[in-house]
Amino acid sequence: MSLLRRVLAIVVLMIGACALPGWAIADPAASDEGAGLRKVRVQLKWLHQFQFAGFYAAIDQGYFRRAGLEVELLEGGPEIDPVQSVTSGRAEFGVGNSSLLLDFNQGHPVVAVAAIFQHSPFVIMARNDPALRSIKDLEGKTVMTETHSAELTAYMKKAGVDLSKVRLVPHDGTVTSLMRSGKESASAITAYISTEPFEATRLGLDYKLFNPRDLKIDFYGDTLFTHAQFAQSHPETVAAMREALIQGWHYAQTHQAEVVDLILRSYHPRMDRPTLTLEAQAIYNLLQSDVVDIGYMSEARWRAIGTVFAEAGMLPAHFKLDGFFITPEAALPAWARQTFWLGGAVLILGGGLTAYILSLNRRLQASLKLQSSQTCELERVNLQLSQLSRTDPLTGLFNRRHFDEALAEEWARAERHGGGISMLMIDVDHFKSYNDQLGHPAGDVCLQRVADALQCHVRRAGEFVARIGGEEFAVVTTSSSLDEVSALAERLRQSVMDLDLPHDGNAPGVVTISIGTCTQVSRGGAVRSSDLVAQADAALYEAKQTGRNRVVSRVLTGSSSSDTSAPSMSASHRV
Repeated sequence: MSLLRRVLAIVVLMIGACALPGWAIADPAASDEGAGLRKVRVQLKWLHQFQFAGFYAAIDQGYFRRAGLEVELLEGGPEIDPVQSVTSGRAEFGVGNSSLLLDFNQGHPVVAVAAIFQHSPFVIMARNDPALRSIKDLEGKTVMTETHSAELTAYMKKAGVDLSKVRLVPHDGTVTSLMRSGKESASAITAYISTEPFEATRLGLDYKLFNPRDLKIDFYGDTLFTHAQFAQSHPETVAAMREALIQGWHYAQTHQAEVVDLILRSYHPRMDRPTLTLEAQAIYNLLQSDVVDIGYMSEARWRAIGTVFAEAGMLPAHFKLDGFFITPEAALPAWARQTFWLGGAVLILGGGLTAYILSLNRRLQASLKLQSSQTCELERVNLQLSQLSRTDPLTGLFNRRHFDEALAEEWARAERHGGGISMLMIDVDHFKSYNDQLGHPAGDVCLQRVADALQCHVRRAGEFVARIGGEEFAVVTTSSSLDEVSALAERLRQSVMDLDLPHDGNAPGVVTISIGTCTQVSRGGAVRSSDLVAQADAALYEAKQTGRNRVVSRVLTGSSSSDTSAPSMSASHRV
């Protein structure tokens, strides 16, 4: 597309020069030194990040200034509506997405100028909850949405979700809402596949993605737009803005590290360098500049997008497209358009243009297949990173971070449903002397064997085991029966002893463990999950102080805890 457009531009200028020699041919985007710069404001749709790298590069490299523009960027956010900013006069340009078509059909005077992302990065990110197996499982749940995420609404409707059963609340701009409990929590949020998955992985959040492309829905992503009256009154400015921004994006693509430095230095984003770098790599796949020009739009694609909205009941069946978007030719000044039509009779492009369009369609189809493959791979890598971030590398058990998060979730679930919860704190007896005598490699093998033994007995729903320290382990179970918890602890103690791992520094001559348990038997009072942990830890301390290789159990009531007064192990097993 870029080659064709450049050839056309050259031919147009040549014909204009030959046919109308009295005309002064000048770059419409250029600015005379004495004329000054036209000041324009651009309303971004989100916070400063690589998503807007083309703007930053165009400012830093002087592309806007050479086009006669002085550009001010207005930072966006989850509650900022770029359409409202542009139509109210707060900004001359904005960055929107395919929902601009809805705004246009609702009477808002918006005009799409350039589709920067050929594919939309919008997805729905959900907590990795067994109750959320498909998009329809969002019914009865809370979903945080942005002001400009209408395309995800269309996706949910097309997937059969009854939105009257979904609690939609404003987005707070972060994935941490998926990690909270209570009123501030959400089961799912609207997200960009180029950013939020990386943030979730960094925070150790286990998540799943629902992608519109699963239903063959493929919208344009970030799209430059302006006010219809501004486009009509200042076509040269619109054309200059478009071309300078495209230059900026080409530069940002080929100088990713440099532009990341620029963003960190000048725009103070809420992301660090690694996250911005990952975002840059993800956005490369959204631009698809190796297939079509950056900024390219087609009527057929917009009509297909409108059809999806219409099927979701968000547009009338006979929606409007006339006047909604401009082509690069429409953005040219009047003299260039007249020259183009004057020379049109000379340009015989039929066969070549048809062949080019067919080739372009084939490349777009190949691009869509590649994008789908890359999306699956990205989701697979993110899932793998998420699993690594919550797993102890030595034993394969959950690590301390995941233990804290899972305990908080189980505690909140028990509070909601009035259930019980128990904690087992476990310590390998005299492990330091084991390491000193046999060396750390043998110590690692010992911990792996102990972890395997514990895991074999923690299999029921609502139970999990984690390594929370060097030789310390913990088990959480939803059982509220003191007898059941004591029996589980005894099975764990015996299974480790049955490993028969030699340990001369331990009285029984083999590796053993001490266990402290705490069981919540009633609700009420100001009891917290930290109380459960503290009492289980105190019981473990008592087990170690009274001879090791034993279980000491306690109960946690609404206002206090108590010792069961007798370890749950028989006298013959005491050391």
